[in-house]
Amino acid sequence: NIKYVKWDMNRTFSDIYSQYLPSSQQQEVFHRYIIGLYKLLDNLTKAFPDILFEGCASGGNRFDLGMLCYMPQIWASDNTDALCRYHIQNSYTYGYPLSVISNHVSSTPNHQTLRTTPLDTRYNIACFGILGYETNLADLSNEALEEIKNQIAQYKAYRHTFQFGTFYRIKQDLHNWCVVSSDQKEAMGMIMQELVLPNRQYHQFIARGLKEESHYHFFNQEKQYNVKLFGDLINTASPIHIKQDSLAHHVVAKFVKMPGEVEDVHTSGSVLMYGVNLKQAFSANGYSEQVRYFQDFASRLYFIQEESEIK
Repeated sequence: NIKYVKWDMNRTFSDIYSQYLPSSQQQEVFHRYIIGLYKLLDNLTKAFPDILFEGCASGGNRFDLGMLCYMPQIWASDNTDALCRYHIQNSYTYGYPLSVISNHVSSTPNHQTLRTTPLDTRYNIACFGILGYETNLADLSNEALEEIKNQIAQYKAYRHTFQFGTFYRIKQDLHNWCVVSSDQKEAMGMIMQELVLPNRQYHQFIARGLKEESHYHFFNQEKQYNVKLFGDLINTASPIHIKQDSLAHHVVAKFVKMPGEVEDVHTSGSVLMYGVNLKQAFSANGYSEQVRYFQDFASRLYFIQEESEIK
């Protein structure tokens, strides 16, 4: 009852030689190997048409059109660090559609870089393509498990556009992606920043590929944040001093959550493609639901739905 096979080959060739060919044909060895591999995959996928075969880029460097003749998706890289993956996936999309790029939400600190990135950023980058998870669910908190359940449900609801929509890379001071359904009625967009810079709290989201005269609803999903993420700034609001990582700090964090910003805009496609101003990011003080918690490696996923008229 095999449904899925990942075809891995984590070994590169060096000093390629075959004892079965004369010296005049040694340069043919690698080409003959590739032809043999394609023949094997052709026989295998025809014999088992109901199995989803996934190729693997890492090590074997097998992300090419030849492999995609037999395997409809390819693992993009063994580097699963979200920041690195942004750049990897961004580059892949110059030559390949999102529907063939396999991406995973991995553990943090990341196994390759030891970088810590938010769970929503790891998801927001991985969902542009074929989404998967590679993390030990038994080690995750109940809060993280609930967030992953919501992510998977969200991805399933928008999967067709995430995989088969028209993809746009928008250049601005933030990393900005947008993917639009073929009928231009639905779009998802993402912004991501690498490092926070002071006095850079105002950002825009810029869409592409929408119908200029159509009316759209632009929105995000509201989140809540652990008060411990704000460090000792908790003492600017607490009537008593709370030491970081103390029992009191953990108790407060269990019951007090900081509200995330809500974006809820009804406007035309032309305005969204010009750029919609987002709630300002946090800047040292004055946090509320009108302020965006936007730390290092933070990101936001936005949804755009066509509607009959602007409300």
